[in-house]
Amino acid sequence: MFRTLKEIWKSLNDKEKEYLKAGLKLILILGFISIIVLPWALTREFWSFVDYKQTGAIGDTINGIAGPFIALIAAILTFLAFYIQYKANIQQREQFSTALSKEKDRDKEQEKIWRIERFENKFYELLKLHKANVDEMNIGDRVRNRKSFVHMFYELRYCYIVAQDFYNSTSDELKNEYEYDKINLMDFSYRIFFFGIGLHSEKHFIAYLKKGELHLFRQIKPFLEKIQEDYSNFIAQNPLLRYYTHGLPTSQIPNERTIEFFYFPFDGHVNRLGHYYRHLFQTVTFVSAQDFLSPDEKYGYIKILRAQLSNFEQLLLYYNALAWFDSEWRTIFTEYRLIKNLPIPLADFDVKPEKHFEKEILELRKNGIEMFEWNE
Repeated sequence: MFRTLKEIWKSLNDKEKEYLKAGLKLILILGFISIIVLPWALTREFWSFVDYKQTGAIGDTINGIAGPFIALIAAILTFLAFYIQYKANIQQREQFSTALSKEKDRDKEQEKIWRIERFENKFYELLKLHKANVDEMNIGDRVRNRKSFVHMFYELRYCYIVAQDFYNSTSDELKNEYEYDKINLMDFSYRIFFFGIGLHSEKHFIAYLKKGELHLFRQIKPFLEKIQEDYSNFIAQNPLLRYYTHGLPTSQIPNERTIEFFYFPFDGHVNRLGHYYRHLFQTVTFVSAQDFLSPDEKYGYIKILRAQLSNFEQLLLYYNALAWFDSEWRTIFTEYRLIKNLPIPLADFDVKPEKHFEKEILELRKNGIEMFEWNE
């Protein structure tokens, strides 16, 4: 009991303690006066106006005199008892509420741990699938795995250079007639690279070409077919050689139009890159959609994914987005910096990354962040 009273006393604030102390002092004073002083004083014979022969026994007199004071004290003590119980109930409710809040916090934490475990199981499974997609890359049984992205990048770059050369060499009259100003060279070049040339390959995009694009394609196609023919003849005559060099100047010093083909060129890569990019996009959006992860936690997981991408994978990813899916990838590239390791000097055709993301780069720099590792 005393321990309970002690705990209740500790729970009171300073103002409540002062009130309680004053109340106890008042009770003690009133009790002493009503029980001791008044009965003694009022029963003395020097009070001439009191006739005790008419009032009955002294005990009845004392009882009558002290009774109201005792009742008052009892009422005060009862009030104090109820007040202390009231404070104890409040304290108990607060303790219960605190315990319930802690329990809810533990449940939330446990739920987050469970959700993270389930998320990570799927995330790392997606990483395994990404690695499998890279390992399965095979171009004509001559180039495999991550090396495929190196050669595909240079093939894309060459397609763009050829398209740009033919575009620039077309007369102004023909440009005006066929509305060349509506041609997006990056989109146009990527179609050739992605789908390839040939009867079956061209079915994927030929019907969707604009007037100027169709005219430009008909000029470029014989040139690319001649390169395919030269490659086939060279490999047939030199079966032990692994590659065919095209566009090497007589000085034997390579320039930007010199390229080494390790496989039959311009045959398309839709069967290799289509599901690769879809899976990569699915993995990033899966992480981004987890509402229980903080922005820093999301960045951490996507950083793990980025570590799986080679520099040339990031180069091809940039140009894939630039050609067809800029709006879909832009936030991913800037917020999560998925192509942070992109080698800027190699991205030297069409719109350069630093120009394309100029606004976002400046915004990130305000927070001390560089979008590309090359600028750090």
